[in-house]
Amino acid sequence: MTALHLLPNNATALERALSESLDRTPYFGPYIDTIAGLKYGPVIQASFSPWVIAEYGLGPISEYFLDDGMLIAAGIRWQRVRGTPLGVAMALSWIGYPAPFVEDQNDGRRKWNRYQVGMGSVPVSELPVLRDAEYLVGLSDPARSVFIRGWHGYDVRTLEWGDGMWGDSLWGDDSGIRLNGGSVKWSHGEDLVGGVVADGAHRAGLGVDFALGDELEWGDFPWDAPGISWEGITDVAAFKAFLLRRMPLYVGFYDAGGAAIGYRRPIAVRDMTAFHDAAPDRVFLEVEARTDFADAEGVACASVALVFRAGNADADKPGKLWLAPNEIEFEDGVEAADMTIGAVAADFTFRRTVRQHVTITMEI
Repeated sequence: MTALHLLPNNATALERALSESLDRTPYFGPYIDTIAGLKYGPVIQASFSPWVIAEYGLGPISEYFLDDGMLIAAGIRWQRVRGTPLGVAMALSWIGYPAPFVEDQNDGRRKWNRYQVGMGSVPVSELPVLRDAEYLVGLSDPARSVFIRGWHGYDVRTLEWGDGMWGDSLWGDDSGIRLNGGSVKWSHGEDLVGGVVADGAHRAGLGVDFALGDELEWGDFPWDAPGISWEGITDVAAFKAFLLRRMPLYVGFYDAGGAAIGYRRPIAVRDMTAFHDAAPDRVFLEVEARTDFADAEGVACASVALVFRAGNADADKPGKLWLAPNEIEFEDGVEAADMTIGAVAADFTFRRTVRQHVTITMEI
């Protein structure tokens, strides 16, 4: 650093002597020159890095990095794109979301500044990951924007009927649920697929252990049901599928000790026999169920099974979708063990923001 004496041309000799004698540039100059380029070096000294962090405003994100060097390297890049979708994606990458994408709201809506984020994965543990995601996105997005929803695996959107004002033209709402104290809605889904095989005891217990040509007694079925005539059973598979699809059915969830966690009514029971190379008397039924947000929150599930001929013990609520173990009641004369078919292995924990989608194919 070169000294600059800010004296007028008519300065006296005394004034020049005083300026030169009081000038500390020769002493402090080298240090000042060193400081000026210190933060641009390949390695920033540990004693100096807190000042660089404060200068660049990186304190709010410091807890997401192991050391100051990593914080400064990533934080400077983030500050340059802060307020853009790239800034949001960069911040989410620090907590394990490698490929999120930002989706702006329909610009025709009144609250056009809202946006959603496709997260790209479902967190194994919701806390603190989702709270961190909400916090980091709030630091990274434009000041005029509002982060309203993150999703992966289960994404049901508001029905947009039109641009008119009738009912605001929005029916329903986007899927999801908020964490306690949070403002962002989260909508996650996971899939579990498996198969079970019913044995002779199960067929007998369910009342579908038939053979071709068997004569029928009076029962709880119409005489125009498929696969039967006045002479007896003409199509075992068709009649068996008809009866099974009419039975009360739940998907049961169990912990590692075999104790029931809860039971969920299926959303669909389909006859898939035509898609399998099945024997004439065999039926393949596909049972599909989806738990709701916050069902059995925090409980670990080790297996799922099909549970027949059961219903809600509270007769005033026959359509309740999720039943706790103390809410289910089996039909007279049947036991829970006899009506529980199969055990599909599972390994997940019920979480507040995750809906478990279970599809079980039963051969019977």
